[in-house]
Amino acid sequence: MQVQVHYQGLENSPWMDQFITSRIGKLNRYLNGAAGVQIHLKLENKRYITSLAIHNMNQDYAFTAEGQNLYESFAVAVDKASRSLGEHKRMMKDKINKRYYSLKTAVA
Repeated sequence: MQVQVHYQGLENSPWMDQFITSRIGKLNRYLNGAAGVQIHLKLENKRYITSLAIHNMNQDYAFTAEGQNLYESFAVAVDKASRSLGEHKRMMKDKINKRYYSLKTAVA
């Protein structure tokens, strides 16, 4: 997974880099290896805004969140992404499983 981080009105810190990589790592189970993630972190009117843009296998996702601190806004955006990507993965599995049925039900 390729991750790009853009800061606007903020400074980069090692703690923030570590926090971003640990949180984004949780999305690996929903994304393939060639997925791209763009993260925009900005400070605007004493509010922190996080925008995530995820490009995965011909599908694009966008998530935004606001918070009183940078960690809160980023965590909320990643949680939104995790819920949405998880739901999409479940829908795809259900779609695949509807095509196939077990032999036990076919014989009975």
